[in-house]
Amino acid sequence: MKYKLTIMAIIFALLSSSTFSVANPGGNGDSNRDFTCGGSCHGDPSLSADSDGLLTIEVQKNVYASNAVAVHVTASDMTLSSNRIVGIFLLGSLNGNSDHLSDYGWSIIQDPNGGINNYVETTVSSSNSVTLTWILFAPDEGGNYNLYAQMNHGHISNSDNLAYTGVSDPLTIDVQIAPSNLPGFSENWVAPEYRSPGDSTNIILMTKNTDSIQVKWKLEGEWFENTATVSLIEKDIWSVDIPPTFGDTVIHYSVITSNGNFSIKQPLLTVGTSQVEFEGSLLGARIQSLAFATIIIGFMTTLQLYFFKPNVKSDQQKSNSTETIVANKRLVKHPDHPGWLWDTIENKWVIDSDNPPNEGAN
Repeated sequence: MKYKLTIMAIIFALLSSSTFSVANPGGNGDSNRDFTCGGSCHGDPSLSADSDGLLTIEVQKNVYASNAVAVHVTASDMTLSSNRIVGIFLLGSLNGNSDHLSDYGWSIIQDPNGGINNYVETTVSSSNSVTLTWILFAPDEGGNYNLYAQMNHGHISNSDNLAYTGVSDPLTIDVQIAPSNLPGFSENWVAPEYRSPGDSTNIILMTKNTDSIQVKWKLEGEWFENTATVSLIEKDIWSVDIPPTFGDTVIHYSVITSNGNFSIKQPLLTVGTSQVEFEGSLLGARIQSLAFATIIIGFMTTLQLYFFKPNVKSDQQKSNSTETIVANKRLVKHPDHPGWLWDTIENKWVIDSDNPPNEGAN
């Protein structure tokens, strides 16, 4: 029984370690966060160290209020851990709290991974340099605004399990009041992040002050651009025909918004292909795993009973031997009385069945 319980405990522990553990040594995933990561290891001075990497921020020459702008953050020359993952923040200040872009009037149209987060994670190539681009709406009010980048990463020599962090110098951006009737993206438009594999549904674009648009697209890693078919649904709402994608395909597309006075090339955007979702729940997967483990335990128990049957004959022989020893201690032979045994319990002579007395003997 103890053996069976041990086997069950081991299997349960293995299942638990693979299903209940949510630790993520490869990072925490993209999200919207403040500088201190919500009080995590990167924000604790006793658990962090300075990164040896370099962070720089670049933007286009003219930035207009309430219009799209591309912000490029380059991280380079970091000593990384073996997984080569780095997390990058784009921030409005270094206060530690209330330093999100939205706290300073910026809004995110698209982050480098296609979402709308101010913190993203990426894997750095062997060149040890990576450039990530955020597409933002500039604040509604003109003036000078600071942007900061911060990076978090591990280290190849990190016996103390420290979190390495680095911060860029501030980039001061002169946000100008936009010229009247400047065409661009609508502040109400949400850029699509993913499309399902094979989805041929057109992308919907929302603009402002725009009479016409031109959209060009290309697959990631290619140079040749294709011109997309565009149709007007209603004023400043456009339907863009971009072909369906499969697998890990990512499409980059650029939009030129025009009217009678301006023609503005908007920042490059992306749309990826979503993965096929797992149809089920984590609880269901765990129950199925435990059921499978129970079947294995039952099978092992059956094999054990089949190959290791108890030796009934041997046990019976041991029992008879024990009884004989007990009987020999109770019945004692005496040389003066052959054929008889003295019963030490009953205190009387009894006939020795193995050597009965001769006829006529007392």
